[in-house]
Amino acid sequence: MKLVVLGSSSSGNCYVLDAGNEALILEAGIRLNEVKKVLGFNIRKVVGCLITHQHGDHAKYIKGMIDLGIPTLALPEVWTAKDVWGSRSVAIQPGRGYKLGNFRVLPFTAFHDVPCVGYMINHPQCGNIMFLTDSYVCEYKFRNLNHVMIECNYADSALYKAISEGRTLPSQRDRLLTSHMELETCKEYLKSSDLSQVHNIVLLHLSKDNGDELLFVSEIEKATGKVVYAGKRGLTVDLDLM
Repeated sequence: MKLVVLGSSSSGNCYVLDAGNEALILEAGIRLNEVKKVLGFNIRKVVGCLITHQHGDHAKYIKGMIDLGIPTLALPEVWTAKDVWGSRSVAIQPGRGYKLGNFRVLPFTAFHDVPCVGYMINHPQCGNIMFLTDSYVCEYKFRNLNHVMIECNYADSALYKAISEGRTLPSQRDRLLTSHMELETCKEYLKSSDLSQVHNIVLLHLSKDNGDELLFVSEIEKATGKVVYAGKRGLTVDLDLM
């Protein structure tokens, strides 16, 4: 299983889980031509697309997914906000399982400023993946994790510096506190989780102005003892079970 990051920022989010003969797309915030290139223009092997919430950097191209005939899972609020409905539009319920090819998917409630979910994803090639972005906290602990994709958006110290230098508005901090995950929150969540079977951790949605990629990777590596990647555009990670 190969993870390819096409985008992981406020400019656009999209990830591809490519198992060779089938693929799963996470988020629809990147132009579909770029997604097609990563797939070698073999759209027929895409078994589905998962959307976390309605914001444009995650769901801007959701209609394109439906037009391509790709089964797409999203909360009812997403379909209403985007006014896109079709035979491939699946209105999900947190806690209910779904199957897309050999991928088994379980959405769980995330905590953003609009209705949002994370996903537990299982596939025979990679085992269990936790995927959580745009959530300021996670209230769930999962067993038998093999890979973790989790938001680590900002650090309070970097945010205060950006505000003092005029690069970030003071009001932005109030929003971030209840919409995106801070470094220490991410670190403490991972430290309190069972990571005994985890092969690697991918940090998502790092803020350009309010974060520090090298610091975040170093801090999470020290806290967990795991291989950690910054989930930036162009990153490819082998997620096969070892």
